[in-house]
Amino acid sequence: MVVIAVLLTVLIPIALSLWAFSIVSFTYFGDSSGFQPISPWKWLFSILIPLYMASGGLRRKSITNGGAVVGFLIGFILMLSNYSFFCALSTFFIIGSKATKYKTEVKKSIFEDVEDNTEGKRNFIQVIANGGIAAYFGLLYALGVGFQEKLLDFSNDYNATWLSIAVMSAIACCSGDTLASEIGSVLGPIQPKLITTWARVPRGTNGAVSLIGLAASFLGGLAVGLAFYIGLYLSLLLPTQEVTVYQWPVILFGAVAGLLGSLIDSFLGATLQYSGFCDDKRIVVDFPSDSTKHISGVPVLDNNGVNMFSSLFTALIMPSICLAFWPSPE
Repeated sequence: MVVIAVLLTVLIPIALSLWAFSIVSFTYFGDSSGFQPISPWKWLFSILIPLYMASGGLRRKSITNGGAVVGFLIGFILMLSNYSFFCALSTFFIIGSKATKYKTEVKKSIFEDVEDNTEGKRNFIQVIANGGIAAYFGLLYALGVGFQEKLLDFSNDYNATWLSIAVMSAIACCSGDTLASEIGSVLGPIQPKLITTWARVPRGTNGAVSLIGLAASFLGGLAVGLAFYIGLYLSLLLPTQEVTVYQWPVILFGAVAGLLGSLIDSFLGATLQYSGFCDDKRIVVDFPSDSTKHISGVPVLDNNGVNMFSSLFTALIMPSICLAFWPSPE
């Protein structure tokens, strides 16, 4: 409860300041600036809903105190920017937490760090690595577009659409990679294939892929894309009923982002993240030692760094893919 009280003390003044900023911007610059005043309901929901989810994560012991604070801040930024952003983020954290706890006993025999995190708790570094890039693009969206929902339309609103796809893709990437790692590692083959050489390697090797893991990453991204579309539907499509550009492709592109992000993550893991088999522990480890036999990669990035860079690259790549392949209504 102390964490929740601190969050309320800090965030309510920030929310009120942002509300005042939006009112001043709209008053002095009008519609030409692209800014719309933030509804009092929106900034209230932007506090209460992320706060409820953060406190729920603490009660379920799926997140640490630091992770709850950072997760709340990321949720606050994304929900204040666009309801669809928060729908996508909340979906990722829900399914990601479930996947992290899936068959924990099996993962103890595969991953070195599971022993220190047997309850599947996410700390603040993991939350930043998985949500930081989305929050960054969400903040750019708020500053450049305004605290408002926009339909996806590259022709008439390129900037808003590009940033929206970037946010969705960053979240879909993390969702896809999380499901690929957490599900594929326990349901996939005992010896998956390293993405760079296609050689058989032990389970838990960074950069190893399997058909089950790739399918899980596709479904993880699909769930995020669907959540993003639901946010669009409830906030814009349902009230207006006048749409000249298809919005449903965001569901499919969310799945593509999940798969692409997982592949990028695997490539970075196979090259810039060390993997070695420890003879003493009989598991794959991330750091070299005298008792470790090298499998792949060099110790440049850790798992959190790989996650952050893969989400960044996916966020930068996917808007161009969507622009090229987004179907036009006839």
